[in-house]
Amino acid sequence: MGRSTLQDRTVWITGASSGIGRALAMALSGRGNHLVLTSRSKDSLVKLADSLGGHVTVVPADIAWPSATGILREELDRLESGLDTMILCAGDCEYVDSRQFDSGTVARMLEVNVVGMARCIEAGLPALRRSGRRPQIVGVSSASAITGLPRAEAYGASKAAVVSMLESLALDLYGEGIRVTVVLPGFVDTPLTRRNDFPMPFLMNAEAAAGKIVAGVEAGRRRVVFPRALAWPLRLLGALPERVRIRLGQQMVRGG
Repeated sequence: MGRSTLQDRTVWITGASSGIGRALAMALSGRGNHLVLTSRSKDSLVKLADSLGGHVTVVPADIAWPSATGILREELDRLESGLDTMILCAGDCEYVDSRQFDSGTVARMLEVNVVGMARCIEAGLPALRRSGRRPQIVGVSSASAITGLPRAEAYGASKAAVVSMLESLALDLYGEGIRVTVVLPGFVDTPLTRRNDFPMPFLMNAEAAAGKIVAGVEAGRRRVVFPRALAWPLRLLGALPERVRIRLGQQMVRGG
């Protein structure tokens, strides 16, 4: 399967009211696309849709709730010509304090980041299968999925699960002509990362991240990883002998 241009398509974006999702909506709005925007906040989506103009459909839903699957499926099934592209950005981030390890944090991250994305895929696949224009799924994971990092027991595990889920899905959907791309961004300036209490090397704005994603998808890449200046050190860290890796990782532990 070759390249795909993100224009004149029906594109569904989750997590569209802020961060990378919002930046992607803005980047794709001037290309003749019909945008379908989802997030928890209907008011934020309506304001965004009004600012974008063009053909925009607002579908509010909280993917953390099981009922979201039916709500989204009903709305997406109404698309006359089906869905061409789904870009799944919705997610959350919580870190673990190992001194008071809380399994609930892990459960919440898996519920939103993994099961929530799975609900979206379940809801959107029937409409995607009605597309006649190189249908594709784009799922946002994180560079934290590359290797284990301090305090990322919950968030990193959920994002690694996203990679595994999407890459397995790519194998199963290949015969149907549905392309699957997984995105592993580094630190992006969003409402989520502004809560972080540690240095974020190579921090980029959401608009730049959206540009990287669009360029990678249009180039037909199965994995879109950026920035390289962060991704390569993480790959190297993960490939080091365990003793060396743990020693270096300890230097990243807050207060360690």
